Amino acid sequence: MHILILNQTFYPDSAATAQHMWDFAQFMVAKGHRVTALASRNVYGTDRRAFPAREVVNGVEIVRVGGTAYGKKSLLHRLADFCSFYLSAAIKLFRMPAPDVLIALTTPPMISTLGLLRCRLPWRRAKGRPRFIYYMMDVYPEAAVASGFLNPRGLSNWFLSNLTGLTLAKSDAIITLGRDMTKLLTMHYGARRLGNRLSIISPWADGDHLFPLCRVDNDLLNGYGLADCFNIFYSGNLGVAHDLDTILRAIELTRDIPKLCWVFTVSGRRVDQLRAAIESNQWQHVRVLHYCDRDVLNQSLNMASVHLVSELPAFTGIVVPSKLFGSMAVGRPTIMIGPADCECSRILVEHQAGFVIPNGDAEQLVSLLNSLLDDPKTCERMGNNARQAFLKYYDRSLACERLEQVVCGTAGQAPAASTTLGVNR
Repeated sequence: MHILILNQTFYPDSAATAQHMWDFAQFMVAKGHRVTALASRNVYGTDRRAFPAREVVNGVEIVRVGGTAYGKKSLLHRLADFCSFYLSAAIKLFRMPAPDVLIALTTPPMISTLGLLRCRLPWRRAKGRPRFIYYMMDVYPEAAVASGFLNPRGLSNWFLSNLTGLTLAKSDAIITLGRDMTKLLTMHYGARRLGNRLSIISPWADGDHLFPLCRVDNDLLNGYGLADCFNIFYSGNLGVAHDLDTILRAIELTRDIPKLCWVFTVSGRRVDQLRAAIESNQWQHVRVLHYCDRDVLNQSLNMASVHLVSELPAFTGIVVPSKLFGSMAVGRPTIMIGPADCECSRILVEHQAGFVIPNGDAEQLVSLLNSLLDDPKTCERMGNNARQAFLKYYDRSLACERLEQVVCGTAGQAPAASTTLGVNR
């Protein structure tokens, strides 16, 4: 079977969608399938063009197209990068051989509609038209509305919502990241448009590369001089969907607590705001470190005493922060700042792997941190729970097998996957 992955980011980019699809591509190649990825030559979110136009890595064929590379300097620059990728990807996509299955993700927004169009146009092939899978890593245009980029009553939102509804209705399979995302889609687009084609597959991490590491064995922790500290660790994207305000308030309230350190290894649109707050308040108990490559990610995540994940209420069902699954993989508890009904909060409560703090309640967060400082056994117990739940539900091999079931079922090669994939009920 020939599988084509359509997404702006792919290996070796560090974006979560790139890493997930790289994991899956290698998994399917090892199963004897042919996998091609159509992506951008630019490093996502930057002004650098660093990748070759075509290469084969570990048996995966990667085809990359050019376009503008302004990065995240402004909204107009981002739109220019998106639009140029749409155009160059469309030209390449319609010239490429027909796959058996096309998987379209959501970077850039609405790229899935291009993938659907390619699959629905007449094909000259004995096997019939390619099957189309809509892999919803985010929900658009809802994400743009929640970010304040689109007016919920505007013409653009109306048009894009109808386009998303059409793409959902015509997809052969739909994959969401969580129960909250499935609920949102049902509310906004109706159960009839989704039918029985919807599966839930949670984000994942690689348990072979991410695992618990003793503090004394962590060279990175010792190198940064943080071995004797209680480290509240935030790793990954820090963008418009994340609750930075509650975090900043809690940082201020903990400035006089000895041996407590806030550690950030981040990228994203709100990093400059974080750095500005650190400088203006002269916080000495905050460290912003370089964003880590995958080869040192295990040591980086193991620097944490407790991990931190956040999500603003407006983004419930729109995003599922994948950073949670890395923290579970290394056996650390997680504090989730966000709504109780979002997917990450539900996972932590179900597995007793961490704590949920309501948005805006910095005082409760500080109270929790103070209690954990005096109760290392609770951190250890919840960290063990996190690792066990990860191995049972969220490891790379398990998630790739579930995704394989969806792909093969869509292509008529295996029974369709259950709609409860990746969910512990």
